[in-house]
Amino acid sequence: MSSQPVYAPYSPDPSSAVPGSQAAAQAPARRTLNMPALFSLITGVLLISPVAIVLGHIGIVQVRRRRQSGIILAVVGLVLGYLGFIATVAALVALVLFVNSGPTPPTSF
Repeated sequence: MSSQPVYAPYSPDPSSAVPGSQAAAQAPARRTLNMPALFSLITGVLLISPVAIVLGHIGIVQVRRRRQSGIILAVVGLVLGYLGFIATVAALVALVLFVNSGPTPPTSF
C-alpha cells in the first residue's frame, strides 16, 4: 500500500466547486466591456466627433451604473470627439476669415 495522502479531486471550473468553498470565493467576477465606450473611441479615432461625444457621455454613465469596464475608452473617445469638434469649428472660422479677407471687387454705380 502507498502512504500518499488523499486529496480532493481537481475542479478547474469555479462554477462546479462546492458553494461556500474557498475556490468559489476567490474567483474574481469578470466585468463586461461597455459597448458605447468602445464605439466612442472608434468614432473619435475616425473623427466622427458628434457621435463620439454622445457615445462617450452615454458610456461613462453606463460604466458607473452597471459597474462595467471601459471608462478609459469612453474618456479617450470624449477627448478625441471634443478635439475634433474644436478643430472643425476652428477650420470653419479660418475659412470664413480667409474668404472675407480677400480684395473687395470695385463697385460702380
